[in-house]
Amino acid sequence: YEEHLGSIDTITFIENGRRFVSTADDKKMYVWEFGIPVVAKHISEPDMHAVPAACMHPNMKYFAGQSMDNKIVIYDCKGNFKLNRKKRFSGHLSSGYACGLTFSPDGQFLCSGDAEGMLWFWNWKTCKNYRTMKVHEGSVTIDVAWHPIEPSKVATCSWDGLIKLWD
Repeated sequence: YEEHLGSIDTITFIENGRRFVSTADDKKMYVWEFGIPVVAKHISEPDMHAVPAACMHPNMKYFAGQSMDNKIVIYDCKGNFKLNRKKRFSGHLSSGYACGLTFSPDGQFLCSGDAEGMLWFWNWKTCKNYRTMKVHEGSVTIDVAWHPIEPSKVATCSWDGLIKLWD
């Protein structure tokens, strides 16, 4: 699987493992058929930014990417992987950092860390900010994980060397 021109940031399996999406610092995303090292779909736009973090929506119909332009971009996973321009999540500062993102187990909320130690929650349907919390002091909230069984709990980690559990 050789196609990217820069370091590869993420690999996200889709369609029950039949395919996967790779993102890289070269500002490109590729869709690959598992077991076949040939690009099935090349995603690159002139205004596209690198996507250093990515995740799948629990319904497996959408792919979310943390874009380096302080936005989270959503791609449809069915058909031709088109950018869903109606679903834009912004307001946080992530440019220059590989801040993680995750969906709630029921898919109602999207959550992301940011460069200022904040944790952002957005409503999936409306794309509006639901809540923002200061979770790490003076440090980048580098990753976030929603607990898969207890949906009221979220874990964060940061450059400050701490892992915190939020209820």
